[in-house]
Amino acid sequence: MTDTPLEDEEPLDDEPLDNSPVDNAISGGLFLSWVMQGRDFTFRMPYQLPPALAALPAPTPAFAGYGDELAALSALFARDARQGSPVVVVGGPTGSGKTELVLTAAHQALAQGRFPGGVLFADVSRLHGSALLGGFLRAMGLPADRVPPSRAARSALYALILTELARNGSPLLIVLDDVTHPDQLAGLLPATAPATTIVTTPVHLGGLGTDRIVLRPLATADATRLLHRAVTMAHPDDTRILDHPEDAARVADLCDGLPLALRTAAVLLAESSHRPLAELAADLADSRTRLAELAHPDRDLRTRLDAVHARLDPAQARLLRLLALSDAPETTTPALAALCAEPEDTVRDRLTSLLHLIESGTAPGSWRMRGLVRLYVRARPDTS
Repeated sequence: MTDTPLEDEEPLDDEPLDNSPVDNAISGGLFLSWVMQGRDFTFRMPYQLPPALAALPAPTPAFAGYGDELAALSALFARDARQGSPVVVVGGPTGSGKTELVLTAAHQALAQGRFPGGVLFADVSRLHGSALLGGFLRAMGLPADRVPPSRAARSALYALILTELARNGSPLLIVLDDVTHPDQLAGLLPATAPATTIVTTPVHLGGLGTDRIVLRPLATADATRLLHRAVTMAHPDDTRILDHPEDAARVADLCDGLPLALRTAAVLLAESSHRPLAELAADLADSRTRLAELAHPDRDLRTRLDAVHARLDPAQARLLRLLALSDAPETTTPALAALCAEPEDTVRDRLTSLLHLIESGTAPGSWRMRGLVRLYVRARPDTS
């Protein structure tokens, strides 16, 4: 069938041309690709959340404790990012559950309607620098062929998009997980873009960030609660933790209150549903095999500590070993400086850089080390 004009209908080509001005307007959106405009109409396009901005990993249901830290993060999230660019650093001992804390807080904030633009999440230990910026730009909807090649250009466009999203009522939360060196953050912390950034780190990053939250090992009550939740994730009817609170407290203390070690202990219990809790506590009480006992393909504190230790310089590693070999509960800066034959200020600065592996002591100028870290350092071959 062909289309032909009716006898009394003039062909379209003979229609008089309308030379009046054309008024086109598109507003209210953030446009990262081609935009089509029509004749003589105005429309408003809402910002559509790309799926990549809704892909924040889920926190574990076994999360427990850190109520004050959750409240602090919630208060930080409530700030108006348009008044600045807050960068919150979450630090603490290796295995203390920094990522789980941030994921829990971020999901709570999203449930409360904060950060309607979504969340950018990246494990910086796996991908950083220009490659990470390119991934973030694509996650925010920029076509791959429009991602600039240089880091500087990517960073500038990243800041521009963050600013436009916030201006249009869709601010983002950015989570940069497992940062081990400030250089990994180059271009990712634009000073002028109104966005909230959370950085988790297993090392001491100096003065980075506008706010800092430092996790401490869990108190015994919170640690046993985590144990119970983690065990019942696999076996909802398992009551070993509730039925034997003294053994549970003993396991929690031998795990130094570290969530990573506690979850490993929970996995061991879940895999042997008839294993008495007292037996696990007795096995962990043997300092010669404690770290080996707390090993699992999915969760291994020694592997995490290996990665952290590998980043120490020789002077840091030697100082850490000196502290680990001390039989005293706490050691002072002057005593360590005398052993190192170095000025106290130098040793104090070096000790401060090791705060992800050691703690300040109860007395001013004193330092202490948790049992699991002490066992790990002592078990390492002495290469000094």
